[in-house]
Amino acid sequence: MTDSEKLDLLLLKMEGFATKDDLKSFATKDDLKSFATKDDLKSFATKDDLKSFATKDDLKSFATKDDLKPFATKDDLKSFATKDDLKSFVTNDSLRHEMNLILSEIDSTEQRLNRRFEEVDKKILDLRNYMTSVRYSSEAVEILMKRQDNVEQRLQKVERKVLYS
Repeated sequence: MTDSEKLDLLLLKMEGFATKDDLKSFATKDDLKSFATKDDLKSFATKDDLKSFATKDDLKSFATKDDLKPFATKDDLKSFATKDDLKSFVTNDSLRHEMNLILSEIDSTEQRLNRRFEEVDKKILDLRNYMTSVRYSSEAVEILMKRQDNVEQRLQKVERKVLYS
């Protein structure tokens, strides 16, 4: 193998190694100064410090996930109305306004009906008066008819007397 081939082969092997530019992106000692050291960690809690905290035995009297299963979850409550949902429903003021509109319509309808009742009452009174006058006039006609019959009968009697006398 020639020297240039060896050099090419060496360069090919070196392609997998990092270059100076590649190493510039790595942290330097100055970059690591802000991180914690062993001395910095000495103030943190140790196993002995944690002995005063609650253990599993201490927590046995508390509720577990199984204890909470029969209770409602957020998913269970999603189908229920929220305060925001209820805000869209009728409020007392809007309900009062709607009731006032309905009551005023009922009042105007009642007034129209009362006027019609008065008109009907007036027509009934007129009909009663007419019927009374018709009845009186028919009674008068009946009386006149009886008198006419009576007069005709008397006239016939007088005619008979005159003819036979």
